[in-house]
Amino acid sequence: MTTEDRAPDPDQADELLNAKQVAALMKVHVATVYRLADAGLLKAMRFGVGEKRRRGFRCKRSNVEAYMQESEILTQEVA
Repeated sequence: MTTEDRAPDPDQADELLNAKQVAALMKVHVATVYRLADAGLLKAMRFGVGEKRRRGFRCKRSNVEAYMQESEILTQEVA
């Protein structure tokens, strides 16, 4: 069985990503990911003690993809 024969994993859309993985997916700096989450623009979770503990940052892949889709600029808006 090859990877092409397997059905897509339904849980992959809700895979939890850390800040570095989110930054790589969005092609932005890690600090930008934290700013978006702190501003409430990107839905994310923080685990552990303390409100600002960076090590416990997680974001669902589906939330990242939804944010990027909502941020898309249409060609009519650019002109």
